[in-house]
Amino acid sequence: MNELFVSDVMADQEDSLRAMQNCFRSQFSMEEVECEDIEASRRTSSVDEDSIYLACTLSRSYELGDSDLHHTPVIKMGWLDKTPPQGSLIFQKRWVMLDAQYLRYFQNEKEVYSKRIIAILFVTEVLNVGEQKFEVVTRNRTFLFRAENNTVREEWVSVLKETIQQRRSSMEMSLMNFGFTSGQRDSGVSLISKQGYLEMNGLRSKVYVVICADRVFLYGNAEEHSQGVGITYIEMNVGTVKSTDKRSFNLTTFYRTFSFLAESAQQRDQWVEALQDCVSRSLSSDVVAQKIWAVEANQRCADCGAPHPDWASVNLCVVLCKCCAGVHRGLGQSVSKVRSLRMDEKVWTDNLIQALCSTVQTDDVLETLSLVFCGADVNCYTGDPELPSPVSVAQHYGQILQVEFLTHNHNTDLPGSRAGNHTLLEAALPVSHTGYLFKTASSIRPVTECKAKGDFSRRWCSLNQGNFSYYESEKSSSQSGGMKMSDVLCLLVNPPGKHGYAHSFELYHDSGRVYLFGEDSSDKVKGWIKAIAKALVPSAAEDLVCWPFARVGRLSYTEGQSHHSPLLGWFSLGGSRLLLLLHGADRVENIDLRKIKELSMEQEAGAGAVVLVDRGRSLRVEGDRRPDFQGWLSGLQQGSGRGDGPLDQQQLTYTDVPVIVDRCMSYITQHGLKSEGIYRRCGVNSKIAALLFFLRHDARQVRLNEGERQVDDVANVLKRFLREVGEGVFNGHQASLPWLHTTTVSKMSERVSQYQALLHSLPRVNRATLGAVINHLYCVQCFADENQMNMHNLAIVFGPTLFQMDGTDNSAGQVVEDLIQNYQDIFNVDAEQFQRQLDMISHVIKAQKEHTEEGSPSPLTICGVYLERKEEGSELLVQISQEVSAEELVCKVLRRRNIPPQQGDYWSCFLVDNNQEIERPLHYQEQALTIYFSLGKDCHLVVKKNCYMEAILTYIAGRVDVSRNGLIKFCEEKGQRGKGTFSRRLCVLSGLSLRLYKDVKSSQPERECQIHSLKVYCGIKRKLQPPSCWGMTVVCEKAVRDIQQWYLCCESKNELIEWLATFMSLQHDGDLWPAASRLDS
Repeated sequence: MNELFVSDVMADQEDSLRAMQNCFRSQFSMEEVECEDIEASRRTSSVDEDSIYLACTLSRSYELGDSDLHHTPVIKMGWLDKTPPQGSLIFQKRWVMLDAQYLRYFQNEKEVYSKRIIAILFVTEVLNVGEQKFEVVTRNRTFLFRAENNTVREEWVSVLKETIQQRRSSMEMSLMNFGFTSGQRDSGVSLISKQGYLEMNGLRSKVYVVICADRVFLYGNAEEHSQGVGITYIEMNVGTVKSTDKRSFNLTTFYRTFSFLAESAQQRDQWVEALQDCVSRSLSSDVVAQKIWAVEANQRCADCGAPHPDWASVNLCVVLCKCCAGVHRGLGQSVSKVRSLRMDEKVWTDNLIQALCSTVQTDDVLETLSLVFCGADVNCYTGDPELPSPVSVAQHYGQILQVEFLTHNHNTDLPGSRAGNHTLLEAALPVSHTGYLFKTASSIRPVTECKAKGDFSRRWCSLNQGNFSYYESEKSSSQSGGMKMSDVLCLLVNPPGKHGYAHSFELYHDSGRVYLFGEDSSDKVKGWIKAIAKALVPSAAEDLVCWPFARVGRLSYTEGQSHHSPLLGWFSLGGSRLLLLLHGADRVENIDLRKIKELSMEQEAGAGAVVLVDRGRSLRVEGDRRPDFQGWLSGLQQGSGRGDGPLDQQQLTYTDVPVIVDRCMSYITQHGLKSEGIYRRCGVNSKIAALLFFLRHDARQVRLNEGERQVDDVANVLKRFLREVGEGVFNGHQASLPWLHTTTVSKMSERVSQYQALLHSLPRVNRATLGAVINHLYCVQCFADENQMNMHNLAIVFGPTLFQMDGTDNSAGQVVEDLIQNYQDIFNVDAEQFQRQLDMISHVIKAQKEHTEEGSPSPLTICGVYLERKEEGSELLVQISQEVSAEELVCKVLRRRNIPPQQGDYWSCFLVDNNQEIERPLHYQEQALTIYFSLGKDCHLVVKKNCYMEAILTYIAGRVDVSRNGLIKFCEEKGQRGKGTFSRRLCVLSGLSLRLYKDVKSSQPERECQIHSLKVYCGIKRKLQPPSCWGMTVVCEKAVRDIQQWYLCCESKNELIEWLATFMSLQHDGDLWPAASRLDS
């Protein structure tokens, strides 16, 4: 923890308590009986002159072990009854807590500050007294407690006796250590920095205040201090101190404010200074200092010889006193980097500690030190691109100490070094921004509750050179607090209206603290968010902040199955969109969380991790206990799809259809098309509700298996989901009215045209969902002879369902019937392609029936697949189901032939058309059975190595923008007259379409087709006499009713690979090959 952060925390706490005082107006006050107890103690108690110890509070000067300074955990706590002073028999319920140092009791379990503390070391005995009662006896006081029953009483007595014995034993060891060390020093070091009487607001009499180590103790009087019986103590690691008047000052914590009054202004200043030193001690650590001082040479300042230096120069490897450290800081960071042994614990690693403690270093380090003194540049470039800097050379040869020394001496980014996380921590551009913002106190927890305007304080904020600072006002010369942008983990943009100020954002610091800023002006907050975001992310990740994100920051992650050596990446999240820049990547990736295959949580000892499986790879984002990760976790879960949201917030397939809809319709298609009365019969309501609940919770994890689910239950789940989904398929009641009015048009051709126009006006997900549902219903009515569900019957059921109506309006059913009847025209479906779909469905149903009669639970189809090439003896008959992918089919074939895939082999399944003399590599996720049923008489499947895939993946990996344009020779076959004419065309392949222009000057494309409507084959049939052998056949299946074939001819193999790579990358969103191939396993 550095000094800037310490002052920042103290200033933040000071800011916070102005707002928090409104919530904690009740000043600290004791009950009337406790005040009388204090007065009685003053009259009757005498000072025990032999007492030298009160837990952490010392009345004499001597040393303690480390264990005495650490705050011990609670040993036992619970409710007990206690009698007030004066011997009254009226018991009062108190919450009692016991740790290794104190027995404390509170008004209730929510109180932070106790009514009484009893030092364990001053307890002489614990006695059972009558039924359920026991006494805690000190030298001058006896405390009577009563438990709920004798069993609880015995537990308390036993634990108290054991704790007292252990405390006395540890005290004896402390005294032995004191005796040993006292001979080494002239005098002991007292942990008490100040003690005395102060008036306290809310009490009629003064209290005796003792500042000891990192705590402030309150006693009724000095005698109580010596007797080990006090009121309470205050942890100063959450405290701030501020003068309020000539003689008064406030000690403020997160929980309340203590107001004190000294006898004079001079005493007030002394108390304030002592309390501020106490706060500093509470935020420091002696772990590093003790290790350094253990070596005799490090016990004195290297410059002036002062004992026990608290500072060190990390690049000169010397220890310094406070005075000399100030001189070194004046020399500048380039000469001497000064760090505190107590405050900057994070700076000191074990390797650097060993170097400082030994003082006599290895020859290599001394040589490096002498070179630095001679002016050697530790940032110099070595000339080796693999090891570009001295740091990387030291890392390569395992010189950890050299790496530590060089790292503390370099002041700028290493030239050419892009290893590790340097590029990810480098700021994009110098950004400057200033203005007023309203700020709350920083906290260690995410800000979940609404902050009112009264909780904010106005601050002048400045962002400059990677430092964010805030001041009391524009004219203030000293800052109230600040942070380095390199220490900010995450920037969160809150939704409008979350807090008292309409617009707000949060900064999550590496220390675990959260800073909340707000303003009513939307433009001002947007300006700050833009500036902070640009100062936060590296230049390579600037695309992460050029859109309306909700949060942006850095996270650790691993890829694949390896959970070792996590890397650092930058992530930007907004709604269902996740942008990320991973380690070593040169471009930002875009993930639609709704379409990922899996999102799962892993719970571990820390904060756990979240695993995203998408595009053939697994990304494991690791968390820690800092508050920013929980926000990422929640955002990823919400962005991945909500079952209770509208259609565009559901989990989606790659065709933009909700997974719930797709799963249910696929199950009905496989197992229910011939079920009589499908969609009219009712299912079991409890099973329907349970299945819908699981699907809404996480549809990706639900598998609908035959035998486990009834067809009618799944059908009713689909209907209930479509009826209840937010805004419905037609995007709300108002948007559905034009659909209903269209039924009044008498001429069917005009009605179809209106339906087409309305279809294109729907949002993308709604349009895809409606198309999928009508496609499914069309397939259902094709089997009406067996299931008794013709178009009219289906329309009666699905009209009110899709329009979310009560069924009284017959026009809803008429619309659905029109959509089914004119499905191919309205949705522009190719007749031949649709017939293939029906043939495949018929085949699956037939296979199901045959396997059911044979008693087989799962229908399989036997496919003929060739290995390497089509020739006699090379065909293999493989049984596959409808769900088997092309990748799984390849694995089956290779296993059948005992062919172990070697590293670098890209085995693929090809669709080969002998008549056209072309072939197409299937995408690894394509369903093999669908392709098999679509084969013509001259087509077959071949499993062989893909000779282009390695070059394709290499080309795509080196591209920032996946698009291509250039002149290419083009031919379009017309008729069967043989030779075609190839002429040059400008081909533009980008975004969502392929466009062909007659020449470079043309403004309108001559031909155009959507990317996802294309099938790209390698090769061109020879009768067209292509000008080169590097050609592609592009089949456009949805441009018009008739299928078009375009022939594109390249001039070289590399040019062909680049075009193929661009086609495939755009069609499959960059997912060309699985990251963890099944072939490897």
